[in-house]
Amino acid sequence: MNFIKNLRLKISQKNIYQNTIFFSLALAPIGFAAGPIVMEILIFAANLSFVFLVVTRKANFYSTKKVAVFLILYLTIIFISSILSNSPITSLKSGVLSVRFIIFILAGVYLLNNFKSGCKYLFYTYFFIILFFIIDAYIQFFFGKDIFLISPINEHIITAMFGDEKKLGSFLSRMIPVLIGLSAIFEKKKAFSISVFFILFSLPIIFFTQERITLIFTLCSIIFLIAYFWNKIIQNIKKSILYFCLLISIPVLFYNLNVINIQNRIIDTKNQIYPIDAGEKRFVFWSIQHQSFAQTSIEIFKKNKLFGSGIKGYRENCNKIKLKYKSNCSTHPHNIFFQLLSETGLIGILLYLAILSLVLKELILFLFCKSKRAPSIFFLLSFFFYFNPIFPSGQFFNNWYMGIGTFPLIFYFYYKINKKNSLA
Repeated sequence: MNFIKNLRLKISQKNIYQNTIFFSLALAPIGFAAGPIVMEILIFAANLSFVFLVVTRKANFYSTKKVAVFLILYLTIIFISSILSNSPITSLKSGVLSVRFIIFILAGVYLLNNFKSGCKYLFYTYFFIILFFIIDAYIQFFFGKDIFLISPINEHIITAMFGDEKKLGSFLSRMIPVLIGLSAIFEKKKAFSISVFFILFSLPIIFFTQERITLIFTLCSIIFLIAYFWNKIIQNIKKSILYFCLLISIPVLFYNLNVINIQNRIIDTKNQIYPIDAGEKRFVFWSIQHQSFAQTSIEIFKKNKLFGSGIKGYRENCNKIKLKYKSNCSTHPHNIFFQLLSETGLIGILLYLAILSLVLKELILFLFCKSKRAPSIFFLLSFFFYFNPIFPSGQFFNNWYMGIGTFPLIFYFYYKINKKNSLA
């Protein structure tokens, strides 16, 4: 109750535009689950409020040289690729509209810099939202329907409130690192326990979503969690051993429950991830269809090497390319690297690789340099799950995928700007 009263008092002291940005940030995780319309409303409201504050000079645009150069490069690539595409209007519209996510990041950073308690309140808000998502998923797992009476896609795949879309695992694997980062800043004494709690109880749910790549992402989060809390783990060795035993025992407990359906789910999920293909066991990250999409992207790239085929150019050119594997075309190649390669060409892919190299550099330094182990790494890790070039992914310019992918950058840039000050 004190939390709500304090929040109400803090908010009442701010103007309506800052309040709008705050509530857009607070409700963003719900927006990811509710669908593109809700998310678009939240982004539009926050961006409109921020633009008004910038126009009236009540807000700094944070237009550093680096941000300015990036925006100019981004828009230039979008413009040239679009006018050279088969559908310049469609391509240009989709590319320019993607700038709304960049503005949303700037709006979030502005809000947190001017509402010093905002980040802390957002941490507690996300804590309960993510906890609710996990509880809702368990209800669907054990009872066949979640709190909203939504059934899973089938008896083996848990989706909770995402309905017929396999997004629950992606949501949890991206939001939990954000929560870990915020807990490390604002709940330092409880951060390790909070982090382990969410990892432990989200892991079975992520497994039963049958989103293969999210298991890899969760494993990465665990590795970075161990690295960040290593000293605390050593100091509290007994508690750490207990956590490790729980991590091992939970899957065993699930499998040994006297419920044949659970065992069938586990076996089915395992076969999805590690099937026997023509007598050969292998991990499946790239299906034959995904390989076909990649090859099609390369063929499209060969025809438009410098600036690509334009945003959404893949879907326009896919049917014109003879595929190596007999499979249907798609709206995108299901991989961020191949999508940017085919749609933005060498210019776009070089910008992408430049940003990726900076991200990888910071992630590697975190693992091998103790002095670089700041909580901001978890925000960057969540962003990397969206930005990685290896695994299959959603449409780069998609509302949901780009929204949840760039969302962690709000907290990353806020921390970087304020790292010399006490954030707590």
